[in-house]
Formats: sequence, structure tokens, C-alpha cells
Amino acid sequence: MASMAGEPARVRVALTRSGGLLGRPTRRGLDTANLSAQEATRLRHLVEKVWDGAADAPVSGVDPGPGADRYTHVLEIDRAGERYVQTFTEAVPAQLRSLVDLLRAAPRLPPGGAPPR
Repeated sequence: MASMAGEPARVRVALTRSGGLLGRPTRRGLDTANLSAQEATRLRHLVEKVWDGAADAPVSGVDPGPGADRYTHVLEIDRAGERYVQTFTEAVPAQLRSLVDLLRAAPRLPPGGAPPR
């Protein structure tokens, strides 16, 4: 995951949560261009685990069934010109949990659009 100049590739991730009682979406995200070297390395590592796991098996969460107040999450990753999008319900798939936990504490982003630039 390195760029042409040998620098690590830029990674942008966003997590959108919608549904719930109010139905108001929240969006949080991180961009390696805006992180310290240590934080950017951690984000790249977590993204790499998700990316590698996606090639091995489809990501699936436990579907708790229908419910008007359930949350839906959309995880978006942009990495070196490639894009990964995964939608899941309240049950966060195990292979996404560490990255989702990090994103839940990330800064809020405006709704919709691309991950942070």
C-alpha cells in the first residue's frame, strides 16, 4: 500500500450510521493525510485487515431481523484509488469491529459525500 514516491498510500474511511429512534444519520471519518504518523499507521493496519478479510470471505453481520428502530451502518474505505463499501446492521461483523470502534470516536463529517479529504 505505497504510493509511487515510496510514501504510504493515502487512506480515507467513513462510517455512516442511520436509523434508530430519531432516524438521524451520523457520519464520522478519518483521513491519513490529517493524522499523525502513528495514527495513520494504525488506520492503515486496520484497513489492511478489513481489505484482506474481504478477499477471503464475504463480510456478514448477524441480522437481528426487522425492527423500526434498528441502526444500519455503511463503512466506506478509499485506498490508493480503490474503494470498499460494506453495509451492516447493529451487529458489527468481527472482522470490522476494531476499525468501527476507532471510527465511532472519530470527528463528525457532513452527511453524504465522500470520506474526508
